[in-house]
Amino acid sequence: MALVMVLKNMNYDDIAMIDAGFWAIYRKIKLQGGIFSFKNHEYQKEWMANDTKRVCYMKATQGGVSEVEILRSTHGLIFKKYKQGVLVFFPTSDDVGDFSKSRWNPLILANPEYIGRYVRAGSTTGKGKGTDTTFLKKIGDGFLYLRGARLSQSLDGSEKVSSKISSIPVDRCVFDEVDFMDEAVIDKALGRMAHSENKEEVYISNPTLPDFGIDKIFKKSDQRHLFRKCECGELTCAELSFPECVKIRPDGTGYIGCNKCGKEVGFADSEWVPAERDNTGYMRGYRWSQLSSIYNDPAEILEQYNNPPHGLGDIVRLRLGLPYVATEDKLSKDRVYECCGPYMMPTSSMSQCAMGVDVGKMKHIVIGERTGRDRYDILKTIRLSKWEDIHDIARSFNVKFAVIDIRPYEDEARRFQKAELYKIFLCEYNDSSPTSPVFNADGIVKVNRTEILDATHRLIIEQTVKLPRRSAELDVFVQQLCNTAKVLETNKRNNTSIYRYREVGSSGDHYRHALNYFYLAASKIGIARSNQRPRQKQAINENTKM
Repeated sequence: MALVMVLKNMNYDDIAMIDAGFWAIYRKIKLQGGIFSFKNHEYQKEWMANDTKRVCYMKATQGGVSEVEILRSTHGLIFKKYKQGVLVFFPTSDDVGDFSKSRWNPLILANPEYIGRYVRAGSTTGKGKGTDTTFLKKIGDGFLYLRGARLSQSLDGSEKVSSKISSIPVDRCVFDEVDFMDEAVIDKALGRMAHSENKEEVYISNPTLPDFGIDKIFKKSDQRHLFRKCECGELTCAELSFPECVKIRPDGTGYIGCNKCGKEVGFADSEWVPAERDNTGYMRGYRWSQLSSIYNDPAEILEQYNNPPHGLGDIVRLRLGLPYVATEDKLSKDRVYECCGPYMMPTSSMSQCAMGVDVGKMKHIVIGERTGRDRYDILKTIRLSKWEDIHDIARSFNVKFAVIDIRPYEDEARRFQKAELYKIFLCEYNDSSPTSPVFNADGIVKVNRTEILDATHRLIIEQTVKLPRRSAELDVFVQQLCNTAKVLETNKRNNTSIYRYREVGSSGDHYRHALNYFYLAASKIGIARSNQRPRQKQAINENTKM
């Protein structure tokens, strides 16, 4: 109410200085599709008026989110809200070039009076060549930095940095297509706002996988959905009511029907409603789908959802704005628990065992034995912080062969490798060329990352690995096994596609990689004889006593 009273006492020029949406309409800002307007884009009103520190958009394609954030950034630079500057990130430098040429430059050229005249020549030091370039633009007194989110090589094997952002101070960071960015780049970029009074964060992306990227960010927000009000008073959200909300007219076209009375509901009376109001102070989050666009027929979306022309994933992600993973590309907890037997984890073993170790500040260890040509029993899953503790448990389980993650602490891993009496190889993943595991004479085993993850995926699906009975530690193991998902990635430069596994969720995937290393190590030991394995019977007897 106070803001309304202030605006009533201001002229249009003054209002345009503080309200990006009003400025875009008042100045008739020209976009590629015509003069900016909220007509047929009513859902964008709240986006343009948003003044929170953090906002995220989990969206389908063609919703106009990027254009909205372009205008908000430009408006803030022109009217000195972002005095230090704005940093906009894209997945690659090629994406930066495409976006700059197709979006930013046409916007500047089409609006010479209200945008173009604020784009100035000069450099960051006031000398040298002009800054109206693909990657850098000076707008007003601030700078617009356009960068690709690729990291340079690691320093000391543990921390990756990007020299392109190391000395940039900004007030606002926009991450466009965040699902295709390294999380480390996001953390580094946010550090560029340490001296800012504003510190605005914007996350935009078509979703890819559940609990990954924009979906993980959206879950931390207040999770807003667009609700439409029917004449009967009922509120209907197309995104949350799909597919039941789609009704078909006699001519075959579709519309969104009221959840209560079934009548068509439009956008005349609509509002964004947060599902998690307690999170509003931290971040506003918007999920938008093509069901909320007048330019898309709901009947067509429904038909493609029921009969996807090129796989369901594209329809769910790009038209409905939801993450998606096929059941065959990600393990489920239920499927992993099906591999559990009745025995508890033993404290030792007399049979020869293999061990896999994923290295971090906390080491994740998987120990087990080979029981057949391609069959395995996992005896122990445990997390330890000290190398000497790994030595002790390896001795207790008669470990004869181990594979250990070579990074990020290569020197420590090599010292441990040299000190132990059993055979140890350090593992290097190969993301490019397919290859069978190669155990080199220098104590390094090289393996294709996707192929080894495929192999341990099959262990669970085909139930050729047995796990101990459920326990608190096994629950952690199971969760982390499910924290990877297989996706098809396309290299835009050479137009090639390759399957890769991505980490999803927030609890890590360390045990999944420890299982990979165990699987490699187990291939180098013999098959355990049944008379060497009394621990199952002992464990069952112990369970009976409990």
